[in-house]
Amino acid sequence: MEESYKTEFGKRFDVLEQSKEMDIYRNFQALQASFSVFIGNFDELTRGLGHLKDSRSSLAMYNNDHRDNIESLLEQSSRFFHNFLASAFSLIEHTRKIVNRLYSGKAFKDEYQKKLEQDVISQPIHSFVKELRNYSQHYTLPILALQMTFLEGFEDFDFRVKIDIEILKQWDNWKGAKSYLDGLGDSFCIETIAKEYFVLIQNFYGWLTQRQLSVHKADFERLQQMQQDLTI
Repeated sequence: MEESYKTEFGKRFDVLEQSKEMDIYRNFQALQASFSVFIGNFDELTRGLGHLKDSRSSLAMYNNDHRDNIESLLEQSSRFFHNFLASAFSLIEHTRKIVNRLYSGKAFKDEYQKKLEQDVISQPIHSFVKELRNYSQHYTLPILALQMTFLEGFEDFDFRVKIDIEILKQWDNWKGAKSYLDGLGDSFCIETIAKEYFVLIQNFYGWLTQRQLSVHKADFERLQQMQQDLTI
């Protein structure tokens, strides 16, 4: 690649931009960006459902006289939930490619793979969310419903956006997640599933981030020094 400038500054800038340290940093930043998208979609989903915790207000907002409010809530929730599922597996795919790019033939790749299989892949919720994403992307969007349940004593009630299990079972491509699906009963709350899966992924990527910062400590220090040298 040709030098950007003929000056000494330009030469140092080219060395910085073409360095392995900068390549590592860019891949690290790309992975953090994918994780941020996943977090953002989770936050958007939970914020969109948060007002349902106020049961009295929800009863007034979503009674049978306000079907338009119910339809609007379900349409919005469907979009948020789909985005959450899609970003979860975009994150996994991006991570796989970045790990292969940076650590092929290196000991850290084996450490990463062992941790991934132990903490993520082996978990039933992971298989379920993965296959639910496939259902949403390749078959149809899940049909959501707003359900009100009376709590013990019938003095209060609970509003949840749920998915009917029997409708999901009409799809014949459930594989590793079939037993998990069978254990969910008649329906499941999309927020509950999203939170369970979010915690799983958040814990794994917390570990991955800290390990990368440790593995590349010297690389990031050299990059910082090269950046400082540009100003001298």
